[in-house]
Amino acid sequence: MSNEVDYNYAMRNNQMSPLMIDSADFRHKLGLVSRNVEHTEAFLARGTADFHLPGFVLPVGYRLLKSLYSDEYRIVTTDEGKPYTAYAVKLEFHNEITFPHGAATQVMVWRTPRTLHQSVVSGFPQFFFQWLLSEYNVVVSDSEQTGDGQRFWLRMIDWAFTMNYQIGVADGTVGEEWHLTPIHSYAELEERWITFAWGDDRDVHPHRRLVISKK
Repeated sequence: MSNEVDYNYAMRNNQMSPLMIDSADFRHKLGLVSRNVEHTEAFLARGTADFHLPGFVLPVGYRLLKSLYSDEYRIVTTDEGKPYTAYAVKLEFHNEITFPHGAATQVMVWRTPRTLHQSVVSGFPQFFFQWLLSEYNVVVSDSEQTGDGQRFWLRMIDWAFTMNYQIGVADGTVGEEWHLTPIHSYAELEERWITFAWGDDRDVHPHRRLVISKK
């Protein structure tokens, strides 16, 4: 990420799958109002543009902005007259896991815990994810996830099954190539793949990902 907040925390050590991590790191970076304001001011100073997400309307006082220099998006408002980030996400694009098809990954997702903004940001993560999938066809889970991140992905996989999209688990622990195995139902996911894909073994779980594809 940029120097104001480490959005690439999830890619450190080049890890490539859902390793479960603690959420304290980015809670400290954007969770404190004073630091949030500082990071938001830096984000705005580098240059942004309003971003229109089809079908999503923000109330007065909130703006969805995209960085002019990276695939970073934020919902920005004001807090006591100062800029404040209510939601932040950064995207990364790659084709190693789903070769030859390209894929998108949300490498950082953060939402404010403050009650004041919950009505605005509560439904946005799902809406943004659905737009991301419609725009890029394939979305791959991040290399490291908090418990909240895991629950979000389970929810979006459940939704993807209702849309008749393709769901799979990518395994990079054997050989030099990623092996993609289809998952045919949510029941199969629960019975076989959750403990396979998520865990705290740094020698194994950093090399597994979940994949949702419209193709």
